Amino acid sequence: MDNHFIFLGTGGARFVVSRQLRWTAGIWCHFEGKRILIDPGPGTLVRFFNEGINLNPEQLDAIIVTHRHLDHSADVNVMVESMTRGTFNRRGAFYAPADALNTVEPVIFSYLRESLERVEVLKEGGEYYIGDVRFSSPVRHI
Repeated sequence: MDNHFIFLGTGGARFVVSRQLRWTAGIWCHFEGKRILIDPGPGTLVRFFNEGINLNPEQLDAIIVTHRHLDHSADVNVMVESMTRGTFNRRGAFYAPADALNTVEPVIFSYLRESLERVEVLKEGGEYYIGDVRFSSPVRHI
C-alpha cells in the first residue's frame, strides 16, 4: 500500500478523554515501508481492530510519544507488548521526550523497555531516523 496516515483518534484534553467524546488513539503512519504509531492514547489497541481498520500491532516498527500526557501515552505499554509479540521478539523503536522516559514515573514499564531494539530521547531541535524515514522534534512541549 502507498504512503498513508490513519487518524485513529484526534481527541484530547481531560474531559474529552475521560468521556471519550472523540477517540484519543493517535495516528498510524505507513511511510516508506515503515509502520509508525504516534501518540497511542486511550483505546489505541481497540481501534486497531475496530470498524474495519484492522491494523496489526505486531507490524509496528516504531512508536513516537510527543509528550507524557495521558491522552498521548495511555496505551504505550500494551502497544509495545503487542509490537514485541509479548516481549518474545526484541524489536522496534520507541521515541519520547526525557520527561516521559527518564523520570520516577516513566510512560513505559522497564521490562517492556528492555524488549525494544532502540529507545531514544526526543530533544528540542533533534533529528531522528526510522529506516529512511526522517522526523524532527523542533520544539519541546510546554
